[in-house]
Amino acid sequence: MLQFTVVVEKTIEGVDASIPSIPECETWARDEDEALEKLLERLAFFLNKKMGFKHDFDFMRREEGQTFYKLIIRS
Repeated sequence: MLQFTVVVEKTIEGVDASIPSIPECETWARDEDEALEKLLERLAFFLNKKMGFKHDFDFMRREEGQTFYKLIIRS
């Protein structure tokens, strides 16, 4: 099982999503759901995994315009 912190931030143009512990693992989309889906695709590339892996996003907290999730990837 792998765990990552995901940071989501709403901007004027849409939503930024990133995994701070993996440089360049970030994305942008028009809404949060699309941003998280694109982030999973990006993470799959970095981890050399096929899309469709089992995962959960657990809400952690909101602060200063950002939402934090824990992404849990199950084997």
